[in-house]
Amino acid sequence: MAWPHALRLELRKIPEWQELRPFVNDADYAIVERAQNKPNAILLLLGRRIYDGMATGILQGFDSFQMEGALAQLSNLQAACERIKTIPVPRQYDYFTRLFVLIFIVLTPFGLVRPLVSENVAILLIPLTLLVAFVFTILERTREVNEAPFENLVTDVPMSAMCRTIERDVREMLGEPNLPPPATAKRWLFVLR
Repeated sequence: MAWPHALRLELRKIPEWQELRPFVNDADYAIVERAQNKPNAILLLLGRRIYDGMATGILQGFDSFQMEGALAQLSNLQAACERIKTIPVPRQYDYFTRLFVLIFIVLTPFGLVRPLVSENVAILLIPLTLLVAFVFTILERTREVNEAPFENLVTDVPMSAMCRTIERDVREMLGEPNLPPPATAKRWLFVLR
């Protein structure tokens, strides 16, 4: 349960690491708190727990292979999220997309004049031009917003809701009777209560 919350906080650059306290003991929290990459530290601690389980006989050989495979998958997913967060979109992609949308919007009225005049509906030139400009501007803006899905904006990946769902599922599998409430939307953002 600690790992998705730590990843959410790391990707969103929210330094509220005390949110991890309910999920780890004091000794582990001290290790996580000192670590530069806190989700990575949690994966390392989980790996150590697997080895401890093997050493004490709680886990058998096949158990550890499956668990280590799951940790490797989590590590790969974390790395993918970090790459999305840190690798910028090439400037030329951003520049040329904006330029082409602007050129299209500027040239649209010239392409509409003849057909609209020939149909005696020239009055529609301005509304149609504005409509086309609006649609393509929104598409371009959507592209720009989707380039940064972890900025804690209304258009982002709903990480808070996803973390809460994972937490509820794990707690339910552990047999805990009092589950935390699901994340609810508040002013278009998911918040945890």
